[in-house]
Amino acid sequence: MSFLYWLGWTLARTFFALFGGLRFFGTEHIPSAGAFFICANHCSLLDPLALGVVFKYEISYLAKKELHELPVLRQLLPRLGTIPVDRAHPGKETVRVIMDVLTVGRPIVVFPEGTRSRTARLGKAKAGIGFLARAARVPVLPAYIQNTFRWPWTLKRRNRMAIRFGPPIEAEWIARVTPGKAGRQKIADEIINRIRALQQAATGAAQTAEQTTTVGTPSRAVDKSNICPSGQI
Repeated sequence: MSFLYWLGWTLARTFFALFGGLRFFGTEHIPSAGAFFICANHCSLLDPLALGVVFKYEISYLAKKELHELPVLRQLLPRLGTIPVDRAHPGKETVRVIMDVLTVGRPIVVFPEGTRSRTARLGKAKAGIGFLARAARVPVLPAYIQNTFRWPWTLKRRNRMAIRFGPPIEAEWIARVTPGKAGRQKIADEIINRIRALQQAATGAAQTAEQTTTVGTPSRAVDKSNICPSGQI
């Protein structure tokens, strides 16, 4: 982990510890080795930070190119492993960079809806993630991010922020999907359906007193060979 990434990771982790907390569940589903896509819903600017603090190693993010055109961020984001994407006209160079990052074993966060949801409702997944998943032949880890859009009201216990990971969609299943536009959308739909299932599980847990008790803090953060138990920051 580079010093700059470590600094950002430490600051983000401290933020969540002090201002609302962050619980995480299902970390046993995180692949223990190799590259993969992390696909999650997106409803807050806190979402990338929340995902990042779960991992003790560096992960990358796909982000709209407009962010990389801002004065400070265009210097900072590339050093943090963020990959700029032209959402209107994604090019071959972007795909090449994504494949290069995966080749060295670094996971990449993708928000399959393609934009933030102002209502926190899940939208339709873009076919682009289906194309990337099929081209890369790596697992796709679904994740549901809960209540980040409610910050700072997350300081109240009933609005606590959380991330739930589900079983990954295996590369073998992705490879068996029929090529073409319909196949790419089928993969994208499967990803968003997995995220929706995690959303439903989170809603059910919030309504069950036994499932909303605070769980123990893990002894150490996730690394590639040791997945931490579900816990909280």
